[in-house]
Amino acid sequence: MHEDDSPENDDADMASCHSSLEDEVGSGDGYQAWTTGSPFHVDVSSSKSFYTELHVNPPYDHYVREYQDPPKDLDEEDCWTVRLGDTVAVHFDIGGTTEASLKFPFTTSWSPAEVVCVWKQHQSTKALLDLRERGSDSYPALPYHRHEQVCMEVRWLYRQHEMPGSARQAFSYDKSGGLEEVVETDDLLECPAAALLAPVKLYPSSVSCSIPTVDGMGMPIMSYQCHRLWSIHRKALLPSGSARGRVDRGRMYSNYFGKDALLKAALDKTVRGDSVEDVARPLSSANSEAELRNNLREAASRLSLSDASADAQVRGMELTGRKKELNQIKDFLRSAIQGSRDEFDGAESSVKSSIFIAGPPGTGKTACVKAVIAQLRHEQASGDIPPFDFVSLNGMEMQYPFDAYVRLWEAVSEHKEKRAPGAAAAMLERHFVGSGGKSGKGIKEVEEGSQIRMAEKAAANGCGARLVVVGISNTINLPERLKPAVQSRLGRERCVFKAYNVEETCNILKARLIGSDGAKDVTSVFDQDALTFAARKTAVLSGDIRKAFQICKAAAETMLSKMEDETGSCAPSSTGRPTSKVVRIPDIQRAARDMFNSIINLAVSSATSFEALLIVSLASLQKHT
Repeated sequence: MHEDDSPENDDADMASCHSSLEDEVGSGDGYQAWTTGSPFHVDVSSSKSFYTELHVNPPYDHYVREYQDPPKDLDEEDCWTVRLGDTVAVHFDIGGTTEASLKFPFTTSWSPAEVVCVWKQHQSTKALLDLRERGSDSYPALPYHRHEQVCMEVRWLYRQHEMPGSARQAFSYDKSGGLEEVVETDDLLECPAAALLAPVKLYPSSVSCSIPTVDGMGMPIMSYQCHRLWSIHRKALLPSGSARGRVDRGRMYSNYFGKDALLKAALDKTVRGDSVEDVARPLSSANSEAELRNNLREAASRLSLSDASADAQVRGMELTGRKKELNQIKDFLRSAIQGSRDEFDGAESSVKSSIFIAGPPGTGKTACVKAVIAQLRHEQASGDIPPFDFVSLNGMEMQYPFDAYVRLWEAVSEHKEKRAPGAAAAMLERHFVGSGGKSGKGIKEVEEGSQIRMAEKAAANGCGARLVVVGISNTINLPERLKPAVQSRLGRERCVFKAYNVEETCNILKARLIGSDGAKDVTSVFDQDALTFAARKTAVLSGDIRKAFQICKAAAETMLSKMEDETGSCAPSSTGRPTSKVVRIPDIQRAARDMFNSIINLAVSSATSFEALLIVSLASLQKHT
């Protein structure tokens, strides 16, 4: 294989082609793109308002001759509506001369893509604030122009000739054959709405092939089959999963929804709607066993660790018993992001931008940091604080301390670059301290940083002009175990978390079961004494609030399993309520016994060194594959 034909060079060529799209589109003469209705999210710090759809006038002058004439019965007010998740044909410049067969049915170079995000770039902050307060219904639909661009983020779908290592030749349309295959990618690009050409249809498998069809507006519609994904970062072709999950995969790779939990939560709320009235009834009105099973499922879901983390990070649910720690972390991060100004001459002072958080496992350290970040995201969107990025690094997941440089640079770099530790450290120094970095602050969370060398590297090299380091560890005296030269760089800001007591643990469990934002109250599926017993059991065994979640969740799932196996075996009481199906103390006892004294735990604890090494190797292999 020649060097120029290598897959790496092909990926670089494709990225270069797509990156020149904005310059090629130009000012958008002959195009009109606009948004209607209120935005689902307004970010004052970036001067952007986000929408679920946009409207475009079809660019008939970019179609081949047979598609250039719009239908005669087409109304002047008719337009093409493009929504999030739609697949479209997008114009881009590949440079040089392109065969006409690769352009068909258009007169310009193009590629299929998925619309992931839509926003409007505003020039006036005052107009943006008015838009957030009053909505955009009072504003007329504006045509596409350079002063208030309608932009979008697209995820490319590679065709056969765009795949790395393939020849650049057009697909042969044969009516007896099937559709051409396109593959999903993790290659995303921002571009103006003027790059839109026509709709594209995707099918999970091949169907009878035909030439492009025409919709009611006279736009040519290309059809493809899609069931695989090409990762430009992993250099691998993978099964893409179900077609229903395509939109979610696009948002996962997005530079907006994938990084901004506040933006994603706003979109989820818009898509889901305010349909909580149907589920906001208290459990006392539930007289059917089917509804009780649904309540048990809901309780088990809320007690899962992933759902609890989402409440803190996305929905901003209040953390019980941690008001003092939340305020301390929030005040520190807000002042670090805004920067400290000298009282006399207004010059920036070199205040240490690092804080050390310590406490026993399961005391809410990570949840508090994520909750504070969610609150600061709201302030950033309102324009109260400057823009910032948040990166979370787990020291326990890194084999060597210098891997922190690699992962941090991969997170903050524009193209997710993976570099050697030395090169990554140099790039990070230029990014945060030198003049080549972007404006705004960066917050790095070093979670579970129990490795001393990891903490030393984070403290010695992480306190740059625009980098804030938040260290989290279960070891309270970790700073005292560092070298003296590193201790001076770490600063004196400390936040120590104490273990939850029984009352706080009970309140946390009740808060999880009550829910927020009008959700259904499912506390009645647990007996009050059972929750108290779970709190006391957790305090005696480990003091980890996560264990209380797991015990109660296991008890609810066991009760649900029994109800499904013995449907109709338990008749309601005289009050009409199946009280015999409430989770009680014996259910909590069995769940705790199975968790802390299970056969698997006993077998692992009594394993020999070679058996333990085999188990660890299998677990590591499963994690990385």
